[in-house]
Amino acid sequence: MSVTELPLGPKPGRAEPVASISKARAAVLERLRQLDGTLSVEQLATQTGQHANTVREHLEALTGDGHATKTAAPKEGRGRPAWLYQATATPAGPVGYLALAAALAQHLAATSANPAAAGESAGRSWAGALPGASRLGAVAAAEVSSKAGGKVARQRVATVLGQAGFGVRGNRDATELTLTTCPIVEAARENPEVVCAVHLGLAKELLSASGLPEQDVRLLPFAGPGFCTLHLPGSVTP
Repeated sequence: MSVTELPLGPKPGRAEPVASISKARAAVLERLRQLDGTLSVEQLATQTGQHANTVREHLEALTGDGHATKTAAPKEGRGRPAWLYQATATPAGPVGYLALAAALAQHLAATSANPAAAGESAGRSWAGALPGASRLGAVAAAEVSSKAGGKVARQRVATVLGQAGFGVRGNRDATELTLTTCPIVEAARENPEVVCAVHLGLAKELLSASGLPEQDVRLLPFAGPGFCTLHLPGSVTP
């Protein structure tokens, strides 16, 4: 399927984060999912910045746990062929979880006087319940006002979003995050006013917890084929 044939917005993502593996191994798995194809150890080492031997160990463990599969590459010359790895197809999450998310979104859309505001409030509550959010910690005022401190805060937000089930790619300063997978994208397509507001509230609360102001956070739902876009403020407003 070509890029132009992809539907607008992200692909379905896992509803629950992979909690039983290390951060480094999770990074390999996330990159394997984002690139969506068969990749060699060397390619993944380049993509993740980890040593090839370390990546190979992670891939073997992921294969053993059922998170990835491996196939032999076409043999070239003498010696054993290299292995190519691919992430296994994962459902967006438990059917009951997704059905509940869709039902709650539909209920808010039908009963709330301001569905978007109700959704944003729910997103803030979601942020407080995420395990990674409790470890964000506010960046010191003197540090967050600097360019480096702001970047650290935004990267923390990106990390927690990834742990929550989003596929996240950021630019150099993490001021623009591309969301390539979403844990409840089906519900978002049915009730975007509510569900996308939930995601906006989630991002605002996470950024605030990291020490940056939230007023300039912007979410562009279904911004393009295969992604949504989240803009985070690049500096502190005096």
